[in-house]
Amino acid sequence: MQFHHLGLVAAAAVATLGSSHAATILVAGSSKAWTPIPGNYDYVADHQTGQPAGDIVGTGTNYGFFTTFDNNGDASRVDGTLGFRVRLDAAGGSSSKPAFDRVLWVGIDANGNGSVDAFLGVSTQGNTSTLGIYAPGDLANTSPKTTSIAASPTYSYAITSDNYSYRPVDSVFDGGTTNDLNANTVDYYLSFTVPFADVAAFLGLNPADADQRPLRYVLATSTQHNSLNQDLGGIQGNIGSTSSWEELGGFTQPMNASGFIIPEPSTALLVACGFTLAVTRRRRTN
Repeated sequence: MQFHHLGLVAAAAVATLGSSHAATILVAGSSKAWTPIPGNYDYVADHQTGQPAGDIVGTGTNYGFFTTFDNNGDASRVDGTLGFRVRLDAAGGSSSKPAFDRVLWVGIDANGNGSVDAFLGVSTQGNTSTLGIYAPGDLANTSPKTTSIAASPTYSYAITSDNYSYRPVDSVFDGGTTNDLNANTVDYYLSFTVPFADVAAFLGLNPADADQRPLRYVLATSTQHNSLNQDLGGIQGNIGSTSSWEELGGFTQPMNASGFIIPEPSTALLVACGFTLAVTRRRRTN
């Protein structure tokens, strides 16, 4: 999947965002070292299957969705590690052995056209555990109803304590004001990381600016691999909606790999770009 690269001016505008070397990612570490993703993540008790372990929750400073990025400290724009953390309303598994026992998806829109271009997925159902990068399915992938996911990952990774964590929220350790947003049982964080080089390769990002590209995310949990049937991040209910991700507010704001929001170019900047191009053309014709 190859997408158009950022224009030179837009690339210059974001080139310094997140350029310093982030600390090595501790996937089970404090949320204070992660970047919260703006938005309402998420409405309490809006999950569709009656299982709070799949209910994405978050409000105020008790954030529900985070990202993190380690750029590996060199000039390369395609290496490093990309991570996500999601807050869930309760633990899965048994009371004596809490475990994430369903599927979590982070979808990526890499070219801003409103369809999901890739999925990062964690599945720990039964005796099978999978962490991988998946292609979207054959549907339009522009709404919850039309979103589909390939049966097998294009890239897959063994789940280890270095790239996966499932643990209780601790507001002293993590920040925020409470460990339990729904007054039922302590919330849980699911966190995972993947090699950014694989994400960039799958999406066909330009190696010159891959970690500065604007990416938008959708977030969902599911009880099965081939559908989004439990909860959607930032959306109240609407699991089977045919309204677009755009209309429902399911996309995050565009951000680079480090989680820095990338604003749309201002009118003044676009006018300046047009003026510069016009002057350049006149010079070439003189």
